[in-house]
Amino acid sequence: MFWGFTRLMRFFIRYLILAMISLCLASSSSQAENAANAADSQKFSAAEAFLKETCQRADALVAQPDLESYRGWLKYLSCAARTASSRKGIASDDAVAKAQRLDEWTKKIAADPKVLETLRGVQEWAYESPADGTGQPFRINIPTDYNPAKPPVLTVYMHGYSGNHIEHATGMVPKTGSMDVSVLGRARGGWYRSLSEADVLNVVDYIQAHWNIDADHVHLNGGSMGGGGTFRLGSRYPHRWASGRPSCGYAINLPIANLLTYPIYATHSDDDFTVPILESRGPLCLLRSLGGQAISDETTGLGHAVWGYEEGNRRAGEWEAHQVRPCSKSVKHIDYTATDGGAVRGWWAEVAEWGPAPKPAHFNLKAGADNLLYAQLHNITRLRLLVKESPFDAAKPLKISVNGVIPFEVPAPLPDALELLNDGKTWKLANPETLAGPRLHTPGGASMLYQGEPLLIVYGTQGSDAENKALRSAAEAASKSPNPSWAPDDGEAAPDGVPHRQILYGKLNVKADTEVSDADIARCHLVLIGTTAQNALVARMAERLPVKIADGKITCSDGLSFPSADNAFGLVTFNPLAPSRLVYWVASEEAAFYRAGALIPEIMDSKGLGIDFMVMSVSAPKLCAARSFDSRWNWNAARQDSPLVPSSVKTDGDLSAFLGEIIRTASGGDFALMARTGPSNDCPVIQGVARMSDLSACYYYNPVAIVEMTGEELTTALEKLNALPEEKRGLVFQPAIDVAKLDKKRSYRVSTIDDAIWGIGRILKMAPKSILITDLIASDAFDRYAAPAGAIERDPFDKLRAFGSVRE
Repeated sequence: MFWGFTRLMRFFIRYLILAMISLCLASSSSQAENAANAADSQKFSAAEAFLKETCQRADALVAQPDLESYRGWLKYLSCAARTASSRKGIASDDAVAKAQRLDEWTKKIAADPKVLETLRGVQEWAYESPADGTGQPFRINIPTDYNPAKPPVLTVYMHGYSGNHIEHATGMVPKTGSMDVSVLGRARGGWYRSLSEADVLNVVDYIQAHWNIDADHVHLNGGSMGGGGTFRLGSRYPHRWASGRPSCGYAINLPIANLLTYPIYATHSDDDFTVPILESRGPLCLLRSLGGQAISDETTGLGHAVWGYEEGNRRAGEWEAHQVRPCSKSVKHIDYTATDGGAVRGWWAEVAEWGPAPKPAHFNLKAGADNLLYAQLHNITRLRLLVKESPFDAAKPLKISVNGVIPFEVPAPLPDALELLNDGKTWKLANPETLAGPRLHTPGGASMLYQGEPLLIVYGTQGSDAENKALRSAAEAASKSPNPSWAPDDGEAAPDGVPHRQILYGKLNVKADTEVSDADIARCHLVLIGTTAQNALVARMAERLPVKIADGKITCSDGLSFPSADNAFGLVTFNPLAPSRLVYWVASEEAAFYRAGALIPEIMDSKGLGIDFMVMSVSAPKLCAARSFDSRWNWNAARQDSPLVPSSVKTDGDLSAFLGEIIRTASGGDFALMARTGPSNDCPVIQGVARMSDLSACYYYNPVAIVEMTGEELTTALEKLNALPEEKRGLVFQPAIDVAKLDKKRSYRVSTIDDAIWGIGRILKMAPKSILITDLIASDAFDRYAAPAGAIERDPFDKLRAFGSVRE
């Protein structure tokens, strides 16, 4: 018993000792943990205080009028520091480094307000966007020997999809002589349209305002998406650039004649199935046939990585060095098509007012001998001539012949600018007009709000809790997009988590309907989200809007109406509270509509140049109607004369085949190849409601191309299509091809448009040698070859065959 008691005591003593050691260790660990936590807390507090203080100093500098040149840079640095803090923690190395960079620059600028003039070499910089007041970055390489007395050449580089102004410009190194700039375009995937395009123009404007650049030597270049941007900005603003160097670019849907004064050196690999070579080969062939200066340096084996084509890049660089923008007075021939109101000028002429049709406006001008202007004008009501910049002698009378009629004369001396007016009967010299009412309408749809002017997104707060939450969510999605679409958060993204289609730095300005001031209304274009009942600002202007939603109907001011149940709409019109501004109103009684990726914003962004008003169902997204206004905001009434989409069109495949047959018949093709309109077999339009004009509006400017394919190539194409699952085939031949009847060695003409041309490369992995871009626009073909309204319905293809194979 004694030994048992002894053992028990020993065990108890041992337990007490271990417990005391454990308590000591725990106490020590707790003290260490507390010390670490205290240190972390102190570090967090110090970082928080430092960031707050630094941002306050930056804000104070931004408010100084004499430091306007630095506003964008300081705002960008502040945004970058705050963004890093929110994503990685305010005390993270990245956040601290960005706060320190902001601190360094606030001190530099405060100490030397002229520090901008001393910058040399490779430098990230930023301008202040007029659209939302944010600082938007670019990377610039200022010559180390920059001298304002010797203006340098400027080369503007546009990155490809998924890149930015830094990641795709790693080759920049300090140098003498010329200046380079790498732009962001607001997003990694902005496609250089809407605010992404405005970003490029704003960067160039900022550089020209702060450095003395040789304006006759501003060159564009870029790869992939940037190659497309090189084509696109060249076609929209030909008077601004000396040349373009697109690598693996695309230009099928551009008015190619606009490029006549824009020399191009293009590189592309014929095995590129990301951006198919047909997308540049066809447009460049057309440009050369029109008399343009275009070189196609094609290679093989590089796939989409043609930027690694060293020989081609060397040749292109040597070529670029000799390109000079012509003097405006030397440009005697202009062939310019304006597709929307964002770009209306070709050298010394511009569209002052659109014609009556919801189509592009076109002017073809030639300066002849003895001060005689030959003008061919289409869908233009007013054309402005910038006489001071033209080849004409202002001291002599100007004779003008429009569309071949006997010339009329404008007496000397000529004004710096004058306008020609079509009064419905003839063309004459216009008296200067001061608009008392709203701004004139132009095509462009919702993208017209995204040209770089101040923009505000306004969501409603007057609905149910569920509706208000959905409206706020939609506004948040809209604030992340550099265009009218509502880009979702689950799209392709970079390691930083920002989807490529979303704005990379900052967000567009957003306010609740109850927070919008009169100053906001006067200054900004407005994106209005919510119905009259859901959005108080919409309710303020409801009586003066051309569309109303009430009593179970969506009703246009000319009486056309649609059920409001299960439908949504988008409307672009002038702001009745501020007629010089625009509103883009997106509304539905269905809360489920208000979400990122919603189809109406998506379509009115990507296909909406000819659409001012669109109605779609919500539960099973289908097109009901797409309408437009004329230049004075009157509804185009032609829709009611357009036939319904035939009831025999029951699936998306049927619709693709039907539209394909129209363009095949119109262009004289042996076959047509069209992209399917969706992944399902469901019909994408509301039968009995949607009309052919609604479809035409969605194909606003799609030139028809003729791709030549041998019988052997067609057989291979069909084999590849048939090997794919039904939902991934994506392309439809019309008529259906009987392989047994093909002559393997014969060349067949395949009529097609842009979406299917991408499919030839991406889906079929093929690159036919011959492609011809015709002057036939798909929407014109749909309008012309569709059956008259009220006709007895037969097989839709029979109706088309009655026209025969007509080619213009």
